[in-house]
Amino acid sequence: MKRTPYILALLTLLVISEPAQAQDETDEIVQNSNAAPDCDNSESGLAVYGAKRTCIESTEFEGKRCFFTYIPDCAGEDSPLVFDLHGWGSCPLFSAFYTGWRQLAQQNCFVLIWPLGTTDPTVADLTCWGNRGGLLNQDGSKFSGPCCCSKGAIPVFTDPGAFLRQAAAVAVRDIPKETSNSTTIDSKRIYMAGHSNGCMTSISMAATHSDMVAAVGCHSGRATTLFPEDYSATPMAFIHGTSDRIVAYEGAAFQFGAQEYLSIVSQTNGCTASTETRTEAYAGTSNIVTEYRSSSCNNNADVVLYSVDNVGHQPYYISSQVLKNTEFGTVPVEFDTTKLMWDFVKEHSLDVEPELEVKPVTMAPSLQPSMMPTISASMRVQVGLTLTGAIVAAALLTAV
Repeated sequence: MKRTPYILALLTLLVISEPAQAQDETDEIVQNSNAAPDCDNSESGLAVYGAKRTCIESTEFEGKRCFFTYIPDCAGEDSPLVFDLHGWGSCPLFSAFYTGWRQLAQQNCFVLIWPLGTTDPTVADLTCWGNRGGLLNQDGSKFSGPCCCSKGAIPVFTDPGAFLRQAAAVAVRDIPKETSNSTTIDSKRIYMAGHSNGCMTSISMAATHSDMVAAVGCHSGRATTLFPEDYSATPMAFIHGTSDRIVAYEGAAFQFGAQEYLSIVSQTNGCTASTETRTEAYAGTSNIVTEYRSSSCNNNADVVLYSVDNVGHQPYYISSQVLKNTEFGTVPVEFDTTKLMWDFVKEHSLDVEPELEVKPVTMAPSLQPSMMPTISASMRVQVGLTLTGAIVAAALLTAV
């Protein structure tokens, strides 16, 4: 198993990213954290971008969880809400710097949330989102392992959906008060985006909270989580580089490749038609892009995969063109893939407003609240100390 390409990519990002502000050593959120050294998760961590940190506790999850909210000056009544989820070992500060969603929020007047994954080192070794596995392909011959939290070799499920739903509920409730009602959220237009582990979590959110998620548009991920019986077909679009060595385009054991997860989601959405369009010199660039589109789906929930030839794990315009962060042996991205995702999701809206109930804790907070629940016996049983569990754990070590 080789992690070298991801480690190099992460180190490169750490070196060339803007210097993080000094962290407040009295801030309980940044104490005892597994976050990367340059990840400033403190209250002022994203102040340079005008983002405010909110930390919440809820009966829906254990411990204290935080997210950063960016409200552009042009945001107004019934603004869409976009979640941009960071990848494994990353953080909101990095996402704000390279994904391009902040710039699109300024241009298109939507509210943006950067949530913070699991940072408790007693739960997981690196900052992460711990999604369930178990998704099967059509003939049942292959299933997905969980991703991407682990403690040692043991995968950990952290139920990110419970936190993200509460974050949405708090944002919908509080943003009008914080802006003197100049900005409100259209709860029928809540979109999920993210990179790598964040993209996987966005897909999992659509699967398990389809009543809340209007559409997904994310980068370099894969589907891991079973779709429940009450799933309502949700539009989804994906960007994936064919030379991605971290979340392999072709897939691996217990990891679905891009064509595989496209097929699974398309079938789940009830799509009956498909097209394949290959474009050289895409958008006037040297990039070659193949669009695989599944249509005639339930709820008009198309599923689209944009396959970008010879591009690696960071298929973002800013990463390639501003940070010059192109992985060895790959080509840079020359068009705005994030705008492509925004252009997809913005066309979709739920028919019915989701029920977003804020469920705060009723007991007094602990003196040292944890960022995530500890690894309980029940969590370990979900993976199982069996041969299958061992195989899944080994497979997780190759995932992001």
